[in-house]
Amino acid sequence: MSKEIGLTLDRLFYRTLMVNPDEKIIYKDTYLTYKDFFKNSVKIANSLNESGFKNINIGIMDWNTIEYAELLYAIPFSGNVAHPINIRLPPENLIKTIIEAKDSVIFFSKDMIPLIEKIKNLDIIPKKNLFYIGSEANGYNNFLDLLNNSNEKLNLNINENDPIMILFTSGTTGTPKGVKYTSREMILSIWSMLTQLSAFEGNSRLSSKDVVFSLIPFYHLISWGSLYISTLLGAKYVMDGKFDTESILNAIKDNKVTWMAMVPTMLYQLLSSKNADIMNGMKILIGGSVIPSGLVKMAMQHNIELTSIYGFTDGLGAGIGTLKQKGSRTKEEEYYDSTAFFTPLPLTEYYFDESKGGEIYFRAPWLPNEYFNLPKEESDKAYTKDGWFLPGDAGSIEKDGKIKIIDRTKDLIKSGGEFIPSMKLEDLISELESVELVAVVGKNNPQWIERPWAFVKLKKGKNFNEKDAREHLEEYVKKGIIEKWWIPDKFIIIDDMPLTGTGKIDKKVLKDKINNSE
Repeated sequence: MSKEIGLTLDRLFYRTLMVNPDEKIIYKDTYLTYKDFFKNSVKIANSLNESGFKNINIGIMDWNTIEYAELLYAIPFSGNVAHPINIRLPPENLIKTIIEAKDSVIFFSKDMIPLIEKIKNLDIIPKKNLFYIGSEANGYNNFLDLLNNSNEKLNLNINENDPIMILFTSGTTGTPKGVKYTSREMILSIWSMLTQLSAFEGNSRLSSKDVVFSLIPFYHLISWGSLYISTLLGAKYVMDGKFDTESILNAIKDNKVTWMAMVPTMLYQLLSSKNADIMNGMKILIGGSVIPSGLVKMAMQHNIELTSIYGFTDGLGAGIGTLKQKGSRTKEEEYYDSTAFFTPLPLTEYYFDESKGGEIYFRAPWLPNEYFNLPKEESDKAYTKDGWFLPGDAGSIEKDGKIKIIDRTKDLIKSGGEFIPSMKLEDLISELESVELVAVVGKNNPQWIERPWAFVKLKKGKNFNEKDAREHLEEYVKKGIIEKWWIPDKFIIIDDMPLTGTGKIDKKVLKDKINNSE
């Protein structure tokens, strides 16, 4: 009986190797063809096995680079499990994820040496299992030795139900939570996301002719699956390492990028550059946090197509939708609306618990069934026995079957007996010309339980007038868009908005700032 052919990561390469083997994967001024990229991944996999590394968990600490991309294939090819380590976590949380993942080996680049020294000094991983990515090993084992000292024959050591990836949440609500994905689960999610982006109508459609450049780090959902999707398509794939506005704009221009993925804070920085016209006509997948209407307006001014993505580390892709980029509330007034309506991905299911403010329940074939680093009773709060996952969001299903996300359940502000959606207030406040970033959080209140407070970071050289801000929101009260009692009790101007490692506004820091200083 012939061996069963399963859903393993090598399957993402085969069509590309036959049809488009010379297409490039690019990092700054270097590149590999998909043919050589596959060969290198196989050679690294074989070297890992020849070095005695089998059935272990292997961490990676780097910016998005070709070597990182190779490891995201090579480690699963070798029968081991890849752990893209979130290098933006506080050191104590980062080290905790390494311990909880039970990593036995770590690959790291030059910028990570201070962190690696801490790990080495704690005796978490022996020095012989630390591999430096770069031409000079600085006293460590060298990644290049694995690449140069093996053969190119693929000896796949996994089946589709073997775990290949460990991912941790960003930890904005506490301890980072860990999940494991099998090869089958990863490929089903990738296939579903690509189908949604290519087979259905909508903005920012993706094809093999596009030049893909994702600014999402690999440690966050494998850069939203962009590497694996691009391999499957055989599309040119661009990387530029650590986020730097002008370097990214140059990479877009030099490589004729057509399709990108990023979070709103990244798009704002790119569109605020004097060279922002390089972004004209771009197709962008955007998500991770609320997309302010002011940013949607900036994108429209550059003829940018926006498509929103809804997902989570603990459930991978969940929905991809469109933004109502332009519309009219009255005959006289044109407006830019950032309301996102998500179409559920193929193979997924949803329902909403109205008794819990519209809390979302999600189910898909690629969904894990637990957090491996939490007690079972805590996992059971998020993963039900019949396969539903509670991502912690509130929303509703519209008449056309699309999903409207109202807010994170933890960010809904409970005032009296009702909820205030912080995302809607942030959307409207962002329309003010002076506002660069805004976050609305709940301030403890003895009478109302919570009341909304707004944190505002201003654009350079701009001043904030609270009276104008309140009048601006009052106009939306008159139109029935918001309730008068939703208007924030206080506006706080801050110099820097706290961000997570993936560029999202860290509301936990802001809530602690106003609720723990009493």
